[in-house]
Amino acid sequence: MRYAARDGGIAVTARSGGEEASGALEWGFGAGAQGITPVGRAGGQFFEHRFSYYLAARRMALTFGHPARAATATSALGLPQSAHTITACFRCHATGVEETAAGPDLSRIQPGVQCERCHGPGREHIELAEKQATLAVVRRALLNPGRLPPKAQVEVCGQCHRLPPNADVSPEPELEDPVSVRFAPIGLLASRCFTRSGRLRCTSCHDPHENAGNRTEASYPSVCTGCHATPPKPGASCPRASGRNCLPCHMRQASPGAYLKFTDHRIRVY
Repeated sequence: MRYAARDGGIAVTARSGGEEASGALEWGFGAGAQGITPVGRAGGQFFEHRFSYYLAARRMALTFGHPARAATATSALGLPQSAHTITACFRCHATGVEETAAGPDLSRIQPGVQCERCHGPGREHIELAEKQATLAVVRRALLNPGRLPPKAQVEVCGQCHRLPPNADVSPEPELEDPVSVRFAPIGLLASRCFTRSGRLRCTSCHDPHENAGNRTEASYPSVCTGCHATPPKPGASCPRASGRNCLPCHMRQASPGAYLKFTDHRIRVY
């Protein structure tokens, strides 16, 4: 692999034997908390680069889900993405992206998840404000996922954070597909805490307007004790009564790939 800075991105060239393939890396996908995966184009075709930068290792390594060996120089650049798939990728990592038959329309892209990605276009809200509409009217016009019923809210968040592949929620998704631990909604939907409480939702624990990495584990037990207020049964090993962290016992971290760790959202007693 050879990399070289260029206007608007990084030129990459892969050589395998006497074969050579080149492309341009134009985007970096990921918040950087775990890693960043370059995305680029070769001959007009979007591809996910075969190597990503991992924060835990502080170096480039094989992108998760890519084959260990590349048969050709072209495949060494990465996995080609269809127009629909790459548009979905951009729409979850950015704002203002529209889908076309040829792929994503990036003419109005705003990198990162901005207000309109979850709340819809702001033009209507501005027009209402210009007409001196009351705050209540503006709020009613605003798409607010935070006010949705629990399952509906999880489904909204799951548009990007992933949902079960079909309507049937597996009771043990981590056994059927260990990689599913990457996708919090899949585990949450299978949790008894979710199915029986009738009120647990994504925003019970996560403020969508702040970086999830800003929260410490110490902030989560208060959410758990909001439902589990009664002390543990005599002789039980659960340290809930002392207010200790619930996550190590009920939401462990799992590593589906090198340098990656995800919190298992199928809340349970292991």
